[in-house]
Amino acid sequence: MIDRRELFKAARERGLGLGITEKDYVLGWLMFGLSRIEGIIFTGGTALSKVYFPKIWRLSEDLDFISPVGDFSRVKAELPDIFSLIERESGIKLRLKSVHENPFYLQLKIQYSAVLGKNWAKVDITRDLPGESIEVEIPPAYPDYPRFSMRVETVESILAGKLRALLQRRKCRDYSDVWRMMELKLDFRKVREILERKCEAKGVEIDINRIFPEDLPDILRPYWERELGRLLRRPPEMEKVISDLRSKLRHLLCPGRDEG
Repeated sequence: MIDRRELFKAARERGLGLGITEKDYVLGWLMFGLSRIEGIIFTGGTALSKVYFPKIWRLSEDLDFISPVGDFSRVKAELPDIFSLIERESGIKLRLKSVHENPFYLQLKIQYSAVLGKNWAKVDITRDLPGESIEVEIPPAYPDYPRFSMRVETVESILAGKLRALLQRRKCRDYSDVWRMMELKLDFRKVREILERKCEAKGVEIDINRIFPEDLPDILRPYWERELGRLLRRPPEMEKVISDLRSKLRHLLCPGRDEG
């Protein structure tokens, strides 16, 4: 386990608090343990920060996985061995605090005791249609991390999942993530294809007006700085994010609408 000095250094480099930095550290060890479970695919904002863009992406407070078959009993059965492995390798003590489950979703709240004391982290595993995925070696973001690999959705697939999330809910971090991802050099035709498959699997209509309701600024404003300020050194301006996304997503979600 890293010590307080190393934790303070990591927090200072990111310009973030000790608590969220410690959680980021613990999440990496949970990734190491959960990588041993076959059939689950890492996705979401934490995959962007832990796998693809570890130096520039926002931190996250949970881990998201996709399970194509939704066999959650095997996941739960392996947790005691995973917790023991992580404690042996890192010294972090883990305990399953609560489980919320239905046929399509498993949420694990895991209490940990690490550098600063006790806190908890969340792991969400959703039964869903995965996009494209690859096996990736995880870059060691902290000095005591072991080398390991895991199955991760591609960036195009993560963006498609984020876009579907925007069609279903209004979360500041989703708008911020999609705004940043639209600046990347991606295969946006593939993003659209994966989005269509993911939306069809859940019965979600692709309608840009669902992403930008008239009262969107009023919905996001009370939470924007509070939610993103914990995870980013400098959160982007909300009005700019909405304006930029409205323009860029029109071409992705409404192809041909502006023609002729």
